[in-house]
Amino acid sequence: MANKITCFLGYIAIISLLLARSTLCVPSCVDVVSDSAPCLPFISKTTDSPSDFCCTGIRNVAGMAKSQSDEVQICDCLKANMAEFDYDPKLVAALPKLCLVNITLPPINNSTDCSRVSFGHGIKN
Repeated sequence: MANKITCFLGYIAIISLLLARSTLCVPSCVDVVSDSAPCLPFISKTTDSPSDFCCTGIRNVAGMAKSQSDEVQICDCLKANMAEFDYDPKLVAALPKLCLVNITLPPINNSTDCSRVSFGHGIKN
């Protein structure tokens, strides 16, 4: 009986570690906002091109997108936080190409359905 309890507790410990690890890997909205904030002058047409800091941030955000769920969370975060600003959604979509980052960002605005976003292929049909 003690052997079964030890085995069960070991199983619970492994499951707990796996669940904790998956929770830690979720993109933080604070990190997404912090990394993408240097792009605000470009997407709000204050500057003609994205800064090096902006491009570094876009690379960091792209690195956070490890799954469809991550992409949706990143999109939702950007959508919610950019709603306060006057910006051109088409310039959001232009960032990866201008920064030489191999992802596709949709022109995120208040009507973007983030559940359909895929950074590898734009918006899913």
